[in-house]
Amino acid sequence: MRCSSTALRLRARGVAAAVCALAATITAAPRPAAACGGCFIPPPQAAGKESVVTAHRMALSISSEQTILWDQIKYAGAPDEFAWVLPVKPGARIEIASDAWFDVLDAATTPQTYAPDLECSAPGFFGCGVAAAPVTSMGCGEGSAAGVEGDASAIPPVTVVSHGSAGPYETVILSADVPGALPTWLEEHGYAIPDDIHPLIDAYVAEGFDFVALRLLPAAGIQQMRPVRVVQSGAVTTLPLRMVAAGTGPFTEITLFVLGEGRYTTQNIPEVPFSDALLTWDFETASSNYAELRKMTLSQRGGAVFYAPFAEKGALFREILNEPAQQPMRFSTVNGWTFGTIAETYAEQAFLNGESSSTLCTEGFDAFAEDKRRVVLKPCSPEGGCPAVDPATEIDARELMCDPPIGSNVPLDDMAEALVGMHPADVWVTRLEANLPRAALGQDLVLIPAPIQTTEKSTLQALIGANPPATCEVSLAAPKPVRTSGPRGGRLSVAIGLGAITLLALLRRSVRRRALLAKESRA
Repeated sequence: MRCSSTALRLRARGVAAAVCALAATITAAPRPAAACGGCFIPPPQAAGKESVVTAHRMALSISSEQTILWDQIKYAGAPDEFAWVLPVKPGARIEIASDAWFDVLDAATTPQTYAPDLECSAPGFFGCGVAAAPVTSMGCGEGSAAGVEGDASAIPPVTVVSHGSAGPYETVILSADVPGALPTWLEEHGYAIPDDIHPLIDAYVAEGFDFVALRLLPAAGIQQMRPVRVVQSGAVTTLPLRMVAAGTGPFTEITLFVLGEGRYTTQNIPEVPFSDALLTWDFETASSNYAELRKMTLSQRGGAVFYAPFAEKGALFREILNEPAQQPMRFSTVNGWTFGTIAETYAEQAFLNGESSSTLCTEGFDAFAEDKRRVVLKPCSPEGGCPAVDPATEIDARELMCDPPIGSNVPLDDMAEALVGMHPADVWVTRLEANLPRAALGQDLVLIPAPIQTTEKSTLQALIGANPPATCEVSLAAPKPVRTSGPRGGRLSVAIGLGAITLLALLRRSVRRRALLAKESRA
């Protein structure tokens, strides 16, 4: 249909823009989660009860000073059957992380699909369409593992480097130099180590790795599980996927956030592009085919590929442009307050989670948006003492921390730790996704700086429209947003404004009216 000269052209300006701008906000809802490296299934398993790790959600910050790996899974098993094992460089330390860190990184970078523009000739039609909820698998699936702590001196070839607790977890860092000693120690202490994992552990030992192991303290339940982070000195650009294979099924969903002074890509498992040429919006069902196209993208090469739906420089402290809307994205929490950056939203979400006692830390965040000459440093040493930094060239990491929660002396510091050794304005946030077959987990993932430092926007506008209203046709004009949705089941999800809800009702009413008229004409 060709619209008349009086057709209403729906653009991201004027009244339509004001209504559409109500979309793309973020709300909060709790979600239990825990960390997962190699998750081992404990014996005995009741018939029909065996579960596997189906996905991992991880974040990695890389600088010349230090590398931090955050790890989180969703776990639904018995608390005493949870255990986590990960190879680390000697000298690594394990700490508790905040849920807010993953929540906000996830929500702010999850792909969002928008309807194409419409040109409508019907008087009074103001619909700007409805965008599909992004379909992205978050976190890990259900996994189980366990063990009972025993005498750490039972196997002399294994050295217990440290033994303590972190949040709800009992932690131990192990070192070994005799083949077979560490798997034996783990089995003696209640970890069910599959036979095919024994050579893998010995291989990591031969390569000079220590091992971190943790499990829930006796009084802790799965509701208390928290993400963990492992801090290692220097730049470590390898992710231990070989250990991730422990306890997994045929395929493992992986979501990896990488923070560094440049966009990172994968070296030994190829990163493939996502083509939006076939991205289609169905106006009758108010949905897109993004999920199907994503599945096709990740099924290339038998599934041994990664895809980057988001990559942007300065994304923590700068506003992120919503390209279909041609306006900055706004994030809001359940208290109704809105924020323009990941950093501000992170602080507010942590406050709502009870992971911080205030949001006063955000008052200085704006200064970091364009700060390329100062590097973040941690002046305080473990032995005590915090010498002053040079304000002309250095940023004290404590400026990026938020107050600890009530009853604790540990500040909210995930973002501060992530930026140590980096210039805030130069830090890229890159989101990588995969659905790897078990065979692809036979090698560790190596990350390298991307040869071409290109931005990837997570906001996608469909180029094809199916079943538009009878008085409209799909326009190839400048894109414009309509509604967005956030990660399924996540702590943060994208909400729709009241104005967009009204337009959705009008659109659906129009579709029903046309269907009724068609039925009556056939009768």
